[in-house]
Amino acid sequence: MALEIYQIVILISIGALVGISISFIGQTGLGIVLPIILLFTGDVFLAIAINLLNDLITSTTVSIGYLRKREFKIRSDIFIIIIIGIVTTFFGVYILMTTPLGSIYGWFIPIFIMCLGIVFLKRGFPTYESVKTMAQNIARKTVKKGRNEEERAEINKKFTEQLVSGSDSIKGFISRGSRMYYILAIGFGLFIGINSGLFGASSGLVFVLALVIIYGYPLKKGVGTALILSIIISLCTFSFYQIFGLTIEGHLFFNFELSFYLAIGSIISGSIASTYVQKLSAKTMGRAVGLVIFVLGGLSLTFYFIT
Repeated sequence: MALEIYQIVILISIGALVGISISFIGQTGLGIVLPIILLFTGDVFLAIAINLLNDLITSTTVSIGYLRKREFKIRSDIFIIIIIGIVTTFFGVYILMTTPLGSIYGWFIPIFIMCLGIVFLKRGFPTYESVKTMAQNIARKTVKKGRNEEERAEINKKFTEQLVSGSDSIKGFISRGSRMYYILAIGFGLFIGINSGLFGASSGLVFVLALVIIYGYPLKKGVGTALILSIIISLCTFSFYQIFGLTIEGHLFFNFELSFYLAIGSIISGSIASTYVQKLSAKTMGRAVGLVIFVLGGLSLTFYFIT
């Protein structure tokens, strides 16, 4: 499809917002990319595939800074989550393309995106502090209620020290191989797979929470590692959309022009934002993006019912 100048400007601008979004704790560009691609093409599967590809490109760009600082650590035991996620994603994409579920996405996705926009308008982007609080709240729920206040306070103290630790030694407070360990790992893996397969999200924030809560990663090292895992899940899910698109729908879900101009904005803003992310106001940026998401979602919904 031949793009007009104004469409190119919009795509580069949307891509720039995605770069900033992913720089804040790996937040996916799902809510920003999907509605604009829906407006341009009306194809939900193409919109999801393009978002996955753009998340893949942007996560790779943003992760370079973390790789240079060695703010990552790949361990063999974290692959239980990624394997479960990939398998779940495979079946999610297959079900989406072979059942009537895909037919409701034309109106469901815009409504979902509008709700996401409202959340961003209210809370802004996730930050290190907000993710730390979120992880602490989830972690506390894994502690047995029978423990006394002193034990709880000690666990909270250790968890806080773990989050800000710069050490290479990583040890979670959930025992490796315990029942809770496997329940959380399987739960996070399934959630990531559904999130990626059905909605096209790279799940960077979910990976961060899993690494911090289950495996005891310090927050910055968790973000760097989560970006690498996001690259893997985005690549696999994008590949599944192409494979099933070719075998079931008879064509690939890919558009070079749309992907190219989105990538330009994402790479430039992702490179800059990943360097200066701590100096930006997450609440202000998040609210601005939230407003854009809400408006785009509303336009997509209107366009769906008109056409």
